[in-house]
Amino acid sequence: MRTILFKKNGSLHLVDKVSKEVEKVDTIINYLDCPVELEAGITFKTFFNHVIKEKDFLNILFKETMKGSSIDVFLKEWDKKGKSVDPNKGIQFLKAYKIFDYIQLNEEKDFIDIRVDFDGIGNEEQLYNLEFIPLNELKNIPMVISENMSIYRTVSNLKGEELFFRGNSFVLLFELLGTVLYVLTIHKSPEGRNSAKEKFIQILGNTNIIEMLEEQKEDAVEIQNFEEAAQLKKILDRLQNGFTNE
Repeated sequence: MRTILFKKNGSLHLVDKVSKEVEKVDTIINYLDCPVELEAGITFKTFFNHVIKEKDFLNILFKETMKGSSIDVFLKEWDKKGKSVDPNKGIQFLKAYKIFDYIQLNEEKDFIDIRVDFDGIGNEEQLYNLEFIPLNELKNIPMVISENMSIYRTVSNLKGEELFFRGNSFVLLFELLGTVLYVLTIHKSPEGRNSAKEKFIQILGNTNIIEMLEEQKEDAVEIQNFEEAAQLKKILDRLQNGFTNE
């Protein structure tokens, strides 16, 4: 299988890892089932410009993922000036990576959640949630894809989780695009995102939200609502490290 390589100069190439043959291409839409490779130093702007180019097709393909939103809703914001990366604080690079969560039960119906996550990463490897950050502020941030995959095991009658296994994997272009578009459009529009952010900051100031979400996650596991448990775990991971790029 060939990989699709995003070059930092904006070009696209299909790379055969066996024969080493390289073919230049001019669109992403024919290669959604290819593993993705990003050239070192590529910025989110360079990557996302390919998404903008094929927005009409991707709006249809990921209609369910974006839940009534679309790439077009964010174009005005995307055209605004980008923000420089501060080497002393905040997000240093954006990382897409595959996660494998295994929830082990006392019964036979164990649950496995395999997904691609997309986060901002700080100087000390802390996670930053991207859903509350204006799209244009991500432009100049370097972007990477990690081949490392961690498998975590949660045992339902115990508190917490453990690292079960580490290995290498790859991310398909379809998976990457779906995750990026889900994260960036989850609040439907820039206005919806800003409103949700303000409400969330108020909740953070008035509630021990980490403790509350931990309890909700444990309850979800106990009643076997595993998809909700996996989603709550993602939120907790980010809250316990860094939440916004501020």
